[in-house]
This record gives sequence, C-alpha cells and structure tokens, in this order.
Amino acid sequence: MTRAMRKRLQRLMEAKPPLIRRGDPQQERVDTLYANQVRQTLEILAGLSGDNAATVATALSRSLHHACQQAWQAAAEQFPEAPPKIHCRQGCNWCCHEPLQVHILDAIGVASANLPPLNYSLPTRQRASLKKIFKACPMLVDGQCSVYEHRPVICRAYHSTDVAACQRVVEIQVAGRQIPMDLRLYGYTGLPQEATMKVLEELGIDRRPVVLGLAVAALQQDFAGLTGNWLRGGDAFDPHTVQE
Repeated sequence: MTRAMRKRLQRLMEAKPPLIRRGDPQQERVDTLYANQVRQTLEILAGLSGDNAATVATALSRSLHHACQQAWQAAAEQFPEAPPKIHCRQGCNWCCHEPLQVHILDAIGVASANLPPLNYSLPTRQRASLKKIFKACPMLVDGQCSVYEHRPVICRAYHSTDVAACQRVVEIQVAGRQIPMDLRLYGYTGLPQEATMKVLEELGIDRRPVVLGLAVAALQQDFAGLTGNWLRGGDAFDPHTVQE
C-alpha cells in the first residue's frame, strides 16, 4: 500500500461509520450489515505490510464471504416466507454453466482452496458475449461445486424459485439467463460486497469484475505477486477483467 493510500485508509478509519437510520427495523439491519463490513474491511487492510499481501488478501476474501453468509441468515430471519420457496438443492448445477463474472476477492478465495492447476481459456471477455457462453464452470467437478466453502458472492446470493426455468435456460441457451428469485434475499446477501467495494474504491484499489476461471488460473501461478500488486493499487488483474 502506498503512502497516499495509507493516509486515505487512516482517514476512513477515523471517520464515523455509515449512519444507521432509526425507526425502520428493516433499514436499520441493512445499514448495520453495511457498516460492520466497512469497519471489518478497514481493520484488515490496516494490517497490510510490505510482505503479507497474500495473507491480507485472503483475510479480506474470507471476511467478505463470512459476512455474506451472515447477511443471508439475516434476510432469512427478516423474510421467513422466502427460503421455503427456493428450489436449489445439492447436485442441482444448472446455474453453473457460464463464465462467472466475479470480484477479485472471489477469485482470491477460490484460488486459496486446494485446487489442481487450472487450464482455462475463453474466446472473449466481453460482458455481453460471456452471457452467451454455456461452458461449465471449471470448479464444477462430477456435478458438484469443488470449492463450495470458498464460492463467490454471486453464487451465495443467486438462487432460484423455479428449477424448471433454470434447466430451460441452459438447454435452449437463453442468453438473458433471467431466473425467478427473491430479490430481498439476493440484495441482502450482496450488502457486504457493496461495503467492501466502497472501501476499495476509496483507496484506489482495483474493484473491476474479473472472469473467475481466468483470474484463478493466474493466481495459481503467482498468488503473492498478483495480490501484492493489487493491494498497492496496481492493475495486475487487467488481463482477466470483464470488458464492457
């Protein structure tokens, strides 16, 4: 982390956390989830030194994914009628047939798992074109997610209330991939990611989405180098970012 980034980090740590608006229990819970993740992200980044970028990056990823799990539980408590309508079950993998567009921290989390080396390539990184590719996720092994505990935020938030619709999307290759879901559960689960992205944006750390398989393959080759460059504000992940 550069000196300028360190100064910005200190200012963020000294600032008041995002306001928690009183009077609306639902909104108060939302703001609390957001504020807690901002604080946790700042505290982890404050421990960054010249030689521990890989450790800090992994801690950021784990913090984010843990917070997303907590946010899902909070949503399930807030809207108890929603979870019983979800059709997702172990072994159902219709949603795992596309090149995932994720954040760098998601790729770091997956790369930190004990995976065999990936040999993964795609003909494009264009956002619109990626939606038209129905190639199975490289983390899908024998129909199961091989990195379930390390899965990206989108995989934690995404769910379906109609498995037949998921199957139809893959079988006839519907480029839009619109799946019915409960947007309250989806939105809550993504709150910690929004908070983390805001901190990274304030510090000038790359927050662009990357193609999961490409970024993980690169991290397997040089985890320490890529994470170190990234946390210094570099563009090491540029060859793996999603293009508009």
